[in-house]
Amino acid sequence: MDIQNRLLEQLKAKLPPDTSLGKLLMDDLELSRDSAYRRARGETALKPEEIHLLCQKYELSIDKIIGVSGKSVTFQYNPIQRSEFSFDSYLNGIMDGFKRMTAQRSQELFMSTLDFILFQLLNSPPLIRFKLLYFGKCYLKLPQLDDVKYHKGWKGGIPDDQLQMMSNFYIRTKTTEVIGIDAGKGLIREIVSFYELGYFESQEDALFLIDEVVALQEHLMKQAEIGRKFIKGQPVISDEGNLEMYLHQTYIQDNTIISETNAYRMLYITHNMLNYLYTIDQDYVNKSYAVFHSMLKSCIKISGENQRQRTIFLDQFKQFVQKARVRIEGTDLF
Repeated sequence: MDIQNRLLEQLKAKLPPDTSLGKLLMDDLELSRDSAYRRARGETALKPEEIHLLCQKYELSIDKIIGVSGKSVTFQYNPIQRSEFSFDSYLNGIMDGFKRMTAQRSQELFMSTLDFILFQLLNSPPLIRFKLLYFGKCYLKLPQLDDVKYHKGWKGGIPDDQLQMMSNFYIRTKTTEVIGIDAGKGLIREIVSFYELGYFESQEDALFLIDEVVALQEHLMKQAEIGRKFIKGQPVISDEGNLEMYLHQTYIQDNTIISETNAYRMLYITHNMLNYLYTIDQDYVNKSYAVFHSMLKSCIKISGENQRQRTIFLDQFKQFVQKARVRIEGTDLF
């Protein structure tokens, strides 16, 4: 039954929102309710052909399920086809992951971030829209964006209510977040380079986004101060602390997110700017989880304490931003 337990463990991380494991087995294996739930509880063994069908449909690693040892880890990714890509479908894919996670009894995220990631950008719709435009225009080279220039009213077909829904999921999820001393600077550099490429409608639009980044950084520090997440410009609604934030004093090499629920752990690594790889290989994820917690010992906790450190971090960031603002104001492209 070890093989079955490993298979079911991987399936739990693939469950569509609002679908139980028993219901999934009923539908996919065309079983009666009793037969499906007996398999889900491990009381009845899955047949070899049933294992094969589930592995094929959900792209599960058969090597890991049957216990083949080795140094390889199976990751899956979110395939992006330029001809089919849309910002809406990209965000819906992330939203589905949120829904699967919050369908469990308990959930928590552990994040170490080289720069601001999508979740943190949810507190500024203009910034998340800019980031997606930058991704589509400078990385994917989407032809439909060739003539698009950013202005502060640009929405790119991304509905406000979609971003609001994602933000609501994020602020209600407990997170432990590690940020590096350069957090936010990469986003500032992207705004400057986008401006110098002539992709803003006006200098004012570029400076508007610079101000948005500063406001976002200030908001992150306010959340750290009280140890609770809330939407920028709205009241705090969480009754208990759901944010632990740490400052890494050197350079974080990548963006890594570990999602933990009562059923499983899953690890995400961002790549190609905004795309992501993910794995439910529990051996690899658990080792990464241990590394994350080991890293915390060398970080400075800035949530609920260390006001001086938060102030220094914010002041240094604003000094960097001022140089970027001067560079934009001194470059007349319009």
